[in-house]
Amino acid sequence: MTNTTQPEAVFTLTIDAQEMSVRYHPYWTKGLAPYGYFEFRSLCEPRRRIPVSETGYRSHFAPMHEVEAATNVEEYARMVALALIAQKSGSSPDTDQLAMF
Repeated sequence: MTNTTQPEAVFTLTIDAQEMSVRYHPYWTKGLAPYGYFEFRSLCEPRRRIPVSETGYRSHFAPMHEVEAATNVEEYARMVALALIAQKSGSSPDTDQLAMF
């Protein structure tokens, strides 16, 4: 049974020794194929580059069944960030990450 009343979560994620803020909105869309929404943001004001974005902001929609299958939301966000970085650099993330996308 899915929990559609999960609270939003805000946490700090460190990738390549750079911190960024992550805000997670579970069940951003509902229905038969619900999605969660992730926002990756620079901790600086004005925003500075973060590993997943030159502008300091990146959003990502994720199928809730993938988020809920992860160990926790923070680990899922880390895997998303690493996949986005690999996609940007043209390299491939490891095979476990590819299975999620």
